[in-house]
Amino acid sequence: MTENAPGGAAADRAAPPCRYDDSHPSTSASLNAYVTGYTNVKKLKGASLLPLSCVLIEQGPTDIEFFPDFTGGYLSQHSEGTLRHQGRAQTPPFEATFLTLGFTPTKATMVLEQTGPMTMDAAGETSFVTLFTRLETRVRVPLVLRVTALEVNGTPLEVGSACRTEKPLRSPEPEPGKFPGDHLVLSGSSTHQPPDQPVGYLLSSGGPLTGEVTIPAFTGCGTGGEDLDRLLTASVSGPGNHIKQIQGQTCAVQVFNENECTEDLQPRDIPVPER
Repeated sequence: MTENAPGGAAADRAAPPCRYDDSHPSTSASLNAYVTGYTNVKKLKGASLLPLSCVLIEQGPTDIEFFPDFTGGYLSQHSEGTLRHQGRAQTPPFEATFLTLGFTPTKATMVLEQTGPMTMDAAGETSFVTLFTRLETRVRVPLVLRVTALEVNGTPLEVGSACRTEKPLRSPEPEPGKFPGDHLVLSGSSTHQPPDQPVGYLLSSGGPLTGEVTIPAFTGCGTGGEDLDRLLTASVSGPGNHIKQIQGQTCAVQVFNENECTEDLQPRDIPVPER
């Protein structure tokens, strides 16, 4: 589900800025989009809202390998992207409230920091006879979860400037030989039978992406001799955390479309998180 906000500057809307600038200039293949969603934190038996965030995307060309009888072909596309918030590759700060030790209310302020390339790989096939097309897309990105503030039972605790997961979040990887290392994997699929509109996730038009992630142990948390690593690790870290992310319609910044872009070339479509 998405909300088509009126055109205009992002400052007029309930959305963070999402634009290219001199430090990150656009190209003819540049897109931008908003993403949001929920992650279920298994240990907490609850869900944490993933904040509305900006993604800048360089869309790659679509390649086709024809079937031997030329009745259709296999499709593939490789694109790359980056989170963008105040000039950094990260989400805006967000809060999560949970119970530590099963009964103590704890509120953490966190950000997700991108520590390597974000890739979007789509693969599928199309028929020239029926015009039916199906695509599977996988988004891969290494993300470290950093805690910037912590309150336990209403009392602020100093976490310091280096409180984070010791490694990036880790998903099961279907192709570990091709995509080594720890990273998040989100998957989406689409079908398209003209004259109907595509159903599901496409990089250009957005939609739902899902995945599962292990949250690593925390490190560097606490100051003045107070070690908060074990508290956060015991409360949050572990496998089996489901993520559902919703991406909005992209804006092709060098091919202005008033239905997709604001006047200052930011995404018009603001997605709504879904569980």
